Amino acid sequence: MLDRQRWNRLVGRMTGNSPMDEAFNRITALYSEPHRHYHNHTHIEHCLKEFDEAVSLCGSADDVEFAIWLHDAVYDPHASDNEERSALLAEEILTDLGCPGSKSETIKKLILITGHIQEPATSDERLIVDIDLAILGQPPEKYEIYEKNIRKEYSWVPLEAYRVGRSSILYTFLAKPSIYYTERFERLYGDQARENLADALVSL
Repeated sequence: MLDRQRWNRLVGRMTGNSPMDEAFNRITALYSEPHRHYHNHTHIEHCLKEFDEAVSLCGSADDVEFAIWLHDAVYDPHASDNEERSALLAEEILTDLGCPGSKSETIKKLILITGHIQEPATSDERLIVDIDLAILGQPPEKYEIYEKNIRKEYSWVPLEAYRVGRSSILYTFLAKPSIYYTERFERLYGDQARENLADALVSL
């Protein structure tokens, strides 16, 4: 489960204020929604672990960590604006915490870039994208569970339509010159990610 003490330490560093139980409880409730099979607290915990191991690459570590906590806070498989709504929720929480607007805008951009539509423009944006996609380069058995959980989240999509849509997404990643933007993640996970993606495309 998500670590309340870690959240409290982050809030304390960012604001100097007492932690907000209400915000933490709201976030954990969202990540515990029953329709989440992959985009849940386990995903956030994995992202935070990857973050801890790559924190030296951060320009602003607290901004990246806060964005990780919130980047999938809103997740509706039927919707196409989850990142936008997650970014707005982050802005709301940051406002309640008393953070300056400039920090809010930076964190919103970090969340929005995890939609994997635009190219990341800063080193922190590149890092959070790589952290979010670290699952692609995990051992095959773990990657297979990931694919199964994504399918569960989209169980309402007819099989043939799902195959077409999912294949398009996976091929987009596989067609890139490198899967990851940072040398560290490409070195650690790039080769395995290409194998996993290729195998998944065959399975679809």
